[in-house]
Amino acid sequence: CWEKFSTVLLDLMNMDFAYLRTRMPVIDPIMETLLAVGWALLLGNLVFQAAKTMLSGLGFEGEDPKLLFTRTFVFAFLLLASPQICKLCLNLTSEVIELLELPDAVDIKFADEASFMGMNTAWLLVVICGVITMFQSFKLIFEMAERYFIVAVLTMTAPLAFGMGGSKNTSAIFSGWCRMYGS
Repeated sequence: CWEKFSTVLLDLMNMDFAYLRTRMPVIDPIMETLLAVGWALLLGNLVFQAAKTMLSGLGFEGEDPKLLFTRTFVFAFLLLASPQICKLCLNLTSEVIELLELPDAVDIKFADEASFMGMNTAWLLVVICGVITMFQSFKLIFEMAERYFIVAVLTMTAPLAFGMGGSKNTSAIFSGWCRMYGS
């Protein structure tokens, strides 16, 4: 049973976004919709910030129009390339696993009574060590699955984050998304 769990753990480490796309075909239409929303956010933010700059005589503080249009232009290209950028980041772990030459399967050897030679209650220590190892392995598997799901959601919402980077006033949202994605 634990050999199967160790194999599942290695499979979790090797997963990429393509696995989730094959298991959940609804992801592609959702990503297309979020890309359209990202474009709407980018262009809507440009219009709003430009209007705010035009009304700066009325007490509103606006951005420099040259900087605003330049940032929007740069983030428009980033928005177009957001799926490729996320794919590059997601494939980074599989490249590291390939470079480290991790095996496809792991042979786990649990402690047995021979590990605690000379003790009358060695079987009790074997049970305790086994339970601790099993509990820690379960925690690791669930934590990795949770992180995989979070990264998948952040990948799907990447166009929204790139859409918010076009203005100095909303760039903190993009920076926060980058920090979450990177961590």
